Amino acid sequence: MKSKQEILVALGGTSEERLLVAGLLDKEQTCRERGYLTHTKFLSMGERARCMEAVRLAGAAGHALFWGGYEDAERGMYLFYPDYLDEAGARQAAPIALLRAHKRREDTLAHRDYLGALMGLQVDRAVVGDIIVHDEGADILVLEEMADFILLHFAQAGRKHISLTREPIGTLRAAPSAEQPGSGSVASPRLDSVAALVFGLPRKEAQARIEKGLVFVNNLPCLRPERMVGEGDRITVRGAGRARVTAFGGTSRKGRLLIEFVKNT
Repeated sequence: MKSKQEILVALGGTSEERLLVAGLLDKEQTCRERGYLTHTKFLSMGERARCMEAVRLAGAAGHALFWGGYEDAERGMYLFYPDYLDEAGARQAAPIALLRAHKRREDTLAHRDYLGALMGLQVDRAVVGDIIVHDEGADILVLEEMADFILLHFAQAGRKHISLTREPIGTLRAAPSAEQPGSGSVASPRLDSVAALVFGLPRKEAQARIEKGLVFVNNLPCLRPERMVGEGDRITVRGAGRARVTAFGGTSRKGRLLIEFVKNT
């Protein structure tokens, strides 16, 4: 278990990243010393990875939980919960509100339309979690403290009129399944090779995106093109989509490894 200062030195990073970690550690300390649930705002995948390492170094993993309102959420918050709560209780107590945007049937709105409209209201990105677009509109997860403001002011997205209602978090609608199966062969199960195949990128481009921190494996950033990918691993390439490796099996006549995957763009 390391002190706050030791963790900040160990993780380094920009001033913004250090502020993020310092705030996280303050939340953990408050929970431990005062005995009530604390939380961060919504974190990006990159921020999540940094916070996860800080939690590990602080020895706080036993009472910390990443939660975004549903399993496999991309954006979520770190919850620190006291002894009288377990993980299920912490999830239930998380200050996350579900707002449902209703659109007209003939209107077409994408994720960027809803997010852009929220940003146009000067809403901080960190108070907005995942936005799940569906046929009737979108389910938007937000910090409870911002729910009333958004309900009052959010009436248009992509120049289309919408209406907003608050719904029980248990009624969250799953994103429509749009997985496309695919297959091919790679020289090896290296991340750069697999990402290049799955997302149709030149290998050098895949390497460059990995080194820039734009590629995530199982929701955690990976900066090593040589990292080996296994069956079941989920790969996200920022701006290109998500995919899951379903199987490795056999080799081609040229000795290349055969791979099967499903992609969701």
